[in-house]
Amino acid sequence: MDELTRKALDGELPRDRLDPARAADLAAAEAEIAAVLRAVPMQPLPDLAPAVMRRIEQAAARAPAVTAAPAAPLRALFDWIWNPRPLSIRWRPAYGFAAAAVVLFAVVLGRETAPAPHASQQVLTQFLLSAPDAQQVALAGDFTDWQPAHVLTRSEPGVWTVVVPLSPGVHDYAFIVDGERWVPDPNAPAVADGFGGLNSRLAVLAPDDAEL
Repeated sequence: MDELTRKALDGELPRDRLDPARAADLAAAEAEIAAVLRAVPMQPLPDLAPAVMRRIEQAAARAPAVTAAPAAPLRALFDWIWNPRPLSIRWRPAYGFAAAAVVLFAVVLGRETAPAPHASQQVLTQFLLSAPDAQQVALAGDFTDWQPAHVLTRSEPGVWTVVVPLSPGVHDYAFIVDGERWVPDPNAPAVADGFGGLNSRLAVLAPDDAEL
């Protein structure tokens, strides 16, 4: 919307001063504003006067009797609060457009469903071992309490593989060949297992980190 169309929308410029293209833009903007305003539910404000008067009467009934008249400043304050006064509001189309845009944005935002947080942010991780002479290969690590919980399968002759969901972080693991030999992964860094042998170490990145 250019400056001339905005001024016409605000009532600062007669609409007959606009060329046909700007007049069409103005009509489209006014139609959009009217559609948004019709979508906003209009409800009258509740009348709180009866409830307020009941509370005042209850407070007056519980308060001790006072014979002296209230001080003049207190009476003036009371009169200022309760006496009705005229209120004048000048409605400008541009303000209506802004208010309608805010309401529309709030409605659209309220309809959006917040994405569910990752329960554990686990990442599918593939383990692979070349062991042509093995009859069975299992995987154990700190993520299985060092139990051979994952059994590898042959993906091709002599190659064993398995995909395991792991939480982001640093994990130590090893392969167990034929239920007896603990074999570190030759494709991963080796670390001492504390018993004179070696394990392998793997760093698993969270999905957001993996995209960076």
